[in-house]
Amino acid sequence: AIVSVSLFISSCAYAKTTDIEIPRTMSGDIYKYYVVGEGKDATNAQLIYKRVGASSFDFGKVEVNCASRMIRLIGTSVRSPRDIIPNPTDWIRPAISTIQSDMINYMCR
Repeated sequence: AIVSVSLFISSCAYAKTTDIEIPRTMSGDIYKYYVVGEGKDATNAQLIYKRVGASSFDFGKVEVNCASRMIRLIGTSVRSPRDIIPNPTDWIRPAISTIQSDMINYMCR
């Protein structure tokens, strides 16, 4: 199953982006989130992001189903987007004003 998810995610075409900050609905978050790449297929959207804190950063990949407004984390890495190892979580419907709901809003605009 992990191999098929990995093949699925790697087969999606990603648009390169430069320092697009994901708009946040909650003020005061200690992290900023930036779009590294994004892609879409027939049913889902994929987002690769960089999370930047005061003294650290990491990368993550999520999959979004715009129709259901649900999201799942595909994987993370502290090195680079290429080093994200797929370990998909279950689909969730996030609470309002969380980074996950803000990612859905960004991807499903």
